[in-house]
Amino acid sequence: MNARSLILSFLILASGCSGSDLSYDKAAVHGTVTVNGEPLSSGKIRFIPLVDTVSKLTVADIVDGNYEFDVENGPGVGEHRVEIISIRKTGEKVQIPDEPEGTMREVTEQVLPAIYNTSSRLTLEVKEGENEGNFDLKMKE
Repeated sequence: MNARSLILSFLILASGCSGSDLSYDKAAVHGTVTVNGEPLSSGKIRFIPLVDTVSKLTVADIVDGNYEFDVENGPGVGEHRVEIISIRKTGEKVQIPDEPEGTMREVTEQVLPAIYNTSSRLTLEVKEGENEGNFDLKMKE
């Protein structure tokens, strides 16, 4: 086998071993997200697999307090950490660094406290079939 064939064979084998073809059982999940009992108008919900759960991170939109994953796009069966994110525009604009003068972007802020996203302790056990995961977030008034 010449060097070119050997390199080509190695590349074909290596590409077949990539993690992009991860196979695992997925499930459908739907639910509601409320803040002090009121539907969260918009945001994202992320399911992050915990140790011993084979899955990819999955994300769904929250619209009028509701979210849904179908089986094809759902999280893997097992325990997941849940992060809920809701961003709003502040109305303030700032200069974008390293861009021409006057190139502005609108400032946004996270509506929810870190205990529901970056420091979340929310979890959901996803089981085979249909799952419901409702989250009622509490905010100080």
